[in-house]
Amino acid sequence: MYRFFIYFIVSISILACSKKEASLDDARVAFEAKYPNVKIESIDKNTDSFFEIRVDNQLYYLSSDLKYLIAGALIDFDTGENLTEASLKKARKKYISTINPSDLITYQPDVVEHSIVIFTDTSCPYCQKMHNEIESLLNKNIEIKYILFSRNGNDNDAYRDMVSAWCSENRLEALDTIFDNNFIEAKSCDNPLEENFNKARQLGIEGTPMIFLEDGSVIPGYVSSEKITDILNTLTIN
Repeated sequence: MYRFFIYFIVSISILACSKKEASLDDARVAFEAKYPNVKIESIDKNTDSFFEIRVDNQLYYLSSDLKYLIAGALIDFDTGENLTEASLKKARKKYISTINPSDLITYQPDVVEHSIVIFTDTSCPYCQKMHNEIESLLNKNIEIKYILFSRNGNDNDAYRDMVSAWCSENRLEALDTIFDNNFIEAKSCDNPLEENFNKARQLGIEGTPMIFLEDGSVIPGYVSSEKITDILNTLTIN
C-alpha cells in the first residue's frame, strides 16, 4: 500500500486566487508525473476545490490548482460532513451490490426489513459472539448475509472448517455447529473462500467480524443486535 505523509496548509485566499481550474486530465497527468509508480484506481472532482483520487483503496485530495495533495479525511467546514466517508460509503455500497448472492450464506427472516453483510471467521471469538445474535436479528426482521473469510489464510483449521461448512448440504446448520464449537465432517468442493480474500482486500478489511450496512456504512467488530437495530432504523438510504 502506498502512503503519503504530506503536511499542508491551505488558505482560502490561495484557493480563491488560482489562475486556472485544472481538468480531470490535468489532475491525472500531474499526479502520475509526481508518482509514476502509483496506480490511480479512480479520479473525480469532489468539490470545486479538490479532486478526489483513489489509490489502493485509500482516498487522497489534490487541490484544483494542482498545488496541494491531502492525505486524510476531507471535512466540509460549514456542515461538518465527512466527505471522505461519504465517498467511501458509496464505493462500499456499490461493491457489495456486485457480490454474487451464491457466494453468501444467508440467514433470512420471514419478512426482510433490513439486510446486513458480515465478513466472519469461525476462529474469531467475536465472530462467535456476533453469531449468537443471529436469532435476535432474525426476530427483528434483519437478514444476515455471511461472507466466509479466513483472516489468517488458507492453511489453518478455520479455513478447512469453513470450506466444510460451505460444502455441506445444509450450510446454515453446519455453520451453527462450528460456532457451537462442535465437530463437522470434513468436506471439499468448489467454494468462494479464495475469492473472498479479494473481496476483503477491495473493502479494506483486516479483521472480523466486519459488518456492512445498507447505506455502505461499516461497523467494525462485535455489537449487540439491539445496537445494530438502532443504527439500521436511523439510516438514510440513497
